[in-house]
Amino acid sequence: MQVIDVVVFVLIGICGITDLRTGKIYNKVTYPAILLGLSWNVWMPDALGWWSRIEGFALAAVLMGALTLMGGMGGGDAKLLAAIGALKGYPFILDVLFYSFLVGGVIALAIAIWQRRFLRILGNVWRMLLAILIYRSKPETAEDETGSYKIPFGLAICLGTLWAQLLELLRG
Repeated sequence: MQVIDVVVFVLIGICGITDLRTGKIYNKVTYPAILLGLSWNVWMPDALGWWSRIEGFALAAVLMGALTLMGGMGGGDAKLLAAIGALKGYPFILDVLFYSFLVGGVIALAIAIWQRRFLRILGNVWRMLLAILIYRSKPETAEDETGSYKIPFGLAICLGTLWAQLLELLRG
């Protein structure tokens, strides 16, 4: 295990806890992690290299920044993913994105079932898909009548990163 791996574990530990407790991921945690990741090769050159970290940071920042601008996630979530991309680089960030969205989907499903909204949400999705396929547009009646709800996506990012990190450590 490398020092950068320990930094990632500390980062996701702090951000997972703050996301659960306050619903926020703080800049005072993510910005230093981004700076550390992007400047790592100045102090501790390694096989990953500076360009890989730039690619990981840029991929996460652009994709998640776009989702943030569309209202799909919070800015702290996007900055957390950008920090992980800066620390671990490309292609590791692809695994993190995949596992984070997988975990986020499971969390969203669990919340929907827990709040007894699953069937209503499934019905809304079904009506929207039919309308898109038949009428090629989103129907006005397919609005979310159940009201929106938030999931702790920062926690999903932390768990997805942990999953990717553990798989990387097992691979050697």
